[in-house]
Amino acid sequence: MNQRNVTYRMIEAFQAAMLNNGISAGAEALGISQPAMSRLIADLQKSIGFLLFAKSGRTVKPTAEAHALMSKVQQSFLGLEQIVDFSAQLRKQKLGQLAICAIPSIGHSVMPWVVAQLRRKFPDVLISLQVASYVEVARQVKTRQADIGLTGDTLSLGDLETVAEFSADCVCIGTSKWLDPKAAHVRAKDLGKMPFISPTGTFRPRLNAWLGANGVRVDSMVEASLFQSISDLCLEGLGVAVVDRLTGIKHQKRGGVTLPLRPAMAYTVYATAMSDTRLSVPARELIRLVAAANGDT
Repeated sequence: MNQRNVTYRMIEAFQAAMLNNGISAGAEALGISQPAMSRLIADLQKSIGFLLFAKSGRTVKPTAEAHALMSKVQQSFLGLEQIVDFSAQLRKQKLGQLAICAIPSIGHSVMPWVVAQLRRKFPDVLISLQVASYVEVARQVKTRQADIGLTGDTLSLGDLETVAEFSADCVCIGTSKWLDPKAAHVRAKDLGKMPFISPTGTFRPRLNAWLGANGVRVDSMVEASLFQSISDLCLEGLGVAVVDRLTGIKHQKRGGVTLPLRPAMAYTVYATAMSDTRLSVPARELIRLVAAANGDT
């Protein structure tokens, strides 16, 4: 018995014969001739010192030893598959990865389009997107679980810094029940004449300040925390709302009405990273795409 002569090809042939219920079918599965398959099996039997397949009438059947050996072979091949999968993950990481964490107003509006553009341009880069609260975005970036954080507020915690910002005017959203799709804009004072859906998040104080500066009191009987939910409520005909431009674009695509506000009210999107981070090419492209979607030049 010379176990040192056992080769990977012999074991592969043996596994194929066992899985395909015969030497002929195993040869076909491997894409080799039956004589070549038989030689591999014969060489394996010679190397290990016992019979793997025995004649039973007109057929050849695996021996008890073959079944015992097959259980060990299966374990080995499972381990090999895990190594291949792990190697593929390492290859992707070596080629690059981009982890993004964004607040809902950005993550639910423009990010699906942005990620699609990034995938086309960087097919070998592993991209992950997490949509989370303002506080969680800060934590993800600070703990380096995210390369870039996208929020509607500046993040000034420790080593976090703003690497880009994109400003655009807010818009009024609703349906044709409350808004004229042909109108040039919606005036601040008009908001006091229609049912209003108010935000409950960090955007609310800024909105209230803008309404107060324009002498407007709104009839707010419905509130929601996410711009996505506010858009959903508007599409149900429950009233109008003021949201960021990106949400407004998606709202219009979903069949709603989106109009400019007069006077204008700015909404700024901030891209944040750790101060010692050197932005990768995909990260810089992410920033460019968000700026383009937001209307920045």
